[in-house]
Order: sequence, then C-alpha cells, then structure tokens
Amino acid sequence: ARGLEKSPTLHDSLQMRVVIGMDTEVKRQPIPLEKRNIGKRLGAIAQFIGVSLLFGIAYTQDPIYYSSENQNTKYLQGLANAGYGFLSNDWTANTIDPLPAFTTLVQWTYQLIHPEYGFYLFYILIFGAYVYSLTAIVAEVFPLRRYQTRLLLFFALLLLFHTLDIEIFDFELDEHLHYGVAEQYILGPVFQPSNFGVFLLISIYAFLKDRPYWAVACLAIAGSFHPAYFPSVAALTLSYMGILAFQERQWTRSLWVGIVSGILIFPVFAYMYFTFQDTTPELTQQAASIIVNQRIPHHSIPVLWLEDGQAYVQTILVAIALYCVWRTRLFYILIGPFIAAVALTVVQVFINNDFVAFIAPWRISVFLVPVATSILIAQFITTLANRYPTWVRQRSLLIARISFGIILSMVIVGGVEQFQKVQKADGTFGMMEHVKATKQADDLYLLRPNEKELRKFRLYTGAPIFINRKTHPYKDVEVVEWNQRVELGDEFYRKRGVGQCGMLRNELKPYNITHIVVPSDSLERSCPRLVEEYRDEYYAVLSTKRLYRPRQSRQAKTASL
Repeated sequence: ARGLEKSPTLHDSLQMRVVIGMDTEVKRQPIPLEKRNIGKRLGAIAQFIGVSLLFGIAYTQDPIYYSSENQNTKYLQGLANAGYGFLSNDWTANTIDPLPAFTTLVQWTYQLIHPEYGFYLFYILIFGAYVYSLTAIVAEVFPLRRYQTRLLLFFALLLLFHTLDIEIFDFELDEHLHYGVAEQYILGPVFQPSNFGVFLLISIYAFLKDRPYWAVACLAIAGSFHPAYFPSVAALTLSYMGILAFQERQWTRSLWVGIVSGILIFPVFAYMYFTFQDTTPELTQQAASIIVNQRIPHHSIPVLWLEDGQAYVQTILVAIALYCVWRTRLFYILIGPFIAAVALTVVQVFINNDFVAFIAPWRISVFLVPVATSILIAQFITTLANRYPTWVRQRSLLIARISFGIILSMVIVGGVEQFQKVQKADGTFGMMEHVKATKQADDLYLLRPNEKELRKFRLYTGAPIFINRKTHPYKDVEVVEWNQRVELGDEFYRKRGVGQCGMLRNELKPYNITHIVVPSDSLERSCPRLVEEYRDEYYAVLSTKRLYRPRQSRQAKTASL
C-alpha cells in the first residue's frame, strides 16, 4: 500500500487491470482490426510450419543424392537440364520427358534455390498441406475443431499411424494405413511427383467448402505434375459434377465445373497424347508389355499385388470409413472413385489388358486410404467423447499429455532414423567418390543394371551410365532400346573372363563405354588391356580406353623408338 501511494505510475497501471469481484468497468484501447488480422495470419503460418516440421521429422526423408529411391529416376532430366555434372550426356536423360512440370521444378530449384535443401523444403510444405487437408476434410463431418483436446489427439494418432513401424500379418501400419494399393502412395521416402497428390486432398476440402472451381484447379495441379493421376482427376471431377447436378440441382454449374476441369488439365493431357503417340501398333504393344510385365508388375498386375491380402484389408477399411460418413457430402465425393477403382480392378483381373494395367486406375486408392484412415480416427475420438463425456472431460489434461507424449516419441524416433539415413552406410561410396572426383565429359560407365545400391550412381557422381533397370523411358521406340540395353548389361555381367572381353570388343563397342564398375570379389583380368583405375574391398573401376586404342605393329613401335 505504501508503495502504491509513493508510485502513482504503478498505481495507475494496476487500476487498468480487471479484478474478479469488482464491478468497475475498465476501458481498454481497442486493437485495430488490421493488426488483429495480421497477428492471426502470422499465428496460423507459425502453426502450419510447426505442424509441418513435426510431421516431417517423424516421417523422415531419404537423402536426395545418396539413397536408392525414386528420385534417381524423377530428378535425372531436371538435373541434366540444370547442368549437374555431365548428366546431359546420359542416354536416358535425353529420352522424351514424361514429367515436364516436375522436371522444370527440379531444374529451377537446383539453379535458383539450392542444389539439395530446396527439395527438402518442398517436402516439408507438402507434409503440412497433407496434415491440414486431412484434418480439414474430417472436421467437416466430425466436431474436432471445437475441442482442442480432440484435435490434438487426432494429430497424435494420425502421426502414429503414419510412422509406427509395426507389422501385423504382413500388414504394416506405418505404410498400409496411408499408402494406396499396389505400393502406390502420395507420401513416400523422398520428394517426387507422386507427392503432388496432396492437391487431390486439398481439392476434396475445397469442394466440401463449396469451392468447386478451386477444387478442379487443384486437380489440374496434381495431374500436371504427375499424369498418373489422370484417373483420379477424372473420378473426382465426375463426383463433383454428379453432386452438383443430381443432389443440389445445379445443372449449369455442374456443366461448367466439368468444362473448367477439362480446360485446366488439357495442356498436360495434350502433351502426353501427342508426344507419346504410337510409332506402330506392334511397337507400342511391345513397349507396353515390357513396362507392365517386366519393369513394374508390382504396380500393374492386380493378381500380383492382391496375393498378400493387404489390398483387401485396405479396401475393407475404406468401406467402413464410407459407412461412417454415410449420406454426408464427403460420402458422395468418395463413393464414385471407390466404386471406379474396385470395378476397374475386377475388370482388369479378367481381361488382363496391358493398356489398363499401364494407366493403373487403382491408383485412385492413394487418396482414398489416407482419407479413410483419418475418418476412422475421427470416428473413434468422437464416439469415445459421446459415450463417455464425463470421463473424457475429467481426463482432458491426461489425454492432452498422452497426445503430446505420442507426438514427442514419434519425433524423437524419426529424428534418430533421419540421422541414420544420412549416414553413408553401404560400400558404394568409396568407388563413387573416386568417380565423382575424376569424371570427364566423354566418360560413360557400365554398371550392373539390376543392382539396387548403384541406382544412386548418376545423381551422386554426376557421371552418365550405359543403363539401369530402375529408370526407363516411355516412348515406345525408346522403351524397346532401353530394354535391349538392359539385356546387354545383364548378359555382360553374367559372362566371365573372355566372354566379357568379347562383348566389349563387339556388342558394346558402338556405345563407347569408357569405364566398367565390377564387384571386387568377381574381378577377373582376362582382358589385359583393361586398366584398373580404382579398387577397394567392394568395387573396382576399370578403364576401357586402352582396349579400344588401335594396336601398334612391331615395325611402328620400332620406328617410334
């Protein structure tokens, strides 16, 4: 009291506070609406970044330049165009580009943002969009946003089922609750074109909020970056049109939504149609058979990916989720794509058509499964809260702590796993460091086409290779040549000694191969003119430059002396 009497400034400041039990009305200076909106936006951005980082650390990413995943195929042409190493001399990098939008993104990212970190940043943003889209979709049906504890528990369980490495009868929780069937997915080990399937989820949310034109614009983005999403784009567009026409009786609007969707997707569709036209029917059929039956049967042949039963479990989960949202707008959005995916899969089992197998209409499942998982999580939380409201209310703090514990645990586990992923753990790196340091513009390396650990050779070293099985073109004539190169490479490594030497002098001579990479334990010196440039306990690099150099006659050697 004495202090207040002596300090009028402190006294005045305390008078501005609201004291419980007092009727005195304190007038505060109102915060301008513009400042309030800015603060709100900054808070939302900070929250989005925080969720993106938490999910991204827990989910993890493979290193761009030294893992054996899909980036070794998807980034090749973009990095070649950007001038990385001598990849512009690689035969596969000069085939017709099936992913022009993604290739351009890779090229610009490498040149304008950062050769590596930009790709990780994009994937972090994809993670955030993925979580927010799924949360927003189910929040249109279930009361999650009104209760912070429920929202926190939903995020914790969503994170858990995307990262918990538990296998139950060959059903892996961390994969098959968010992957589609046939090993296809939106989220995967690396940033790649399939990640743009997140725009399918954003599209669904936009339509739920009665923004059909924004919805089809998002579909066009997904299809432009990954044309394999064409069936998903078609199925969702037809669902939107059907809801507008038959449920809401907006026939004109339905028609315009279809027209706008067609206009937006037309450029990439026209590119694919005219660029990859048939050379001859026979050649096209041969190329389709090579891709479907030899290169990607695990994606393309239902009989193969239905064997282990995982697809049946995923289908049942989607059906249960649809029942949970029965007669809501979300149900009507999802039921059409679900029926289309199941029906076309059944048809393909009976007709076994290479064209249907190639377009893989069951890829629609890549957005059905994660949406279904989110619905089931939201249904569990809502049912628990409705049946035991008092128990839930009294233990809301405990539920929040458990949710935080789940999130923190998954982030720590993911961080440790991420650290392990960036370690150079296999025996290829010593050899690749040598190639990276010594490569020349006219070099061409022959590698074993089927060796998984050598898929990263191009991206890590920047050196062109003869061929590998992982990275294939799509134009029919190029597919046939790719297959011939793979067969030549396989044949070379099947032979030993004199046979390999003979292939280098005959079948492989027109390709101007300058170096051969062989396992150290199978190194044979039957070609005395091969020069050993590098060798460690895992691999050896042999130069063919002396092999193709013309032999000097005895008289010429004497004259030169």
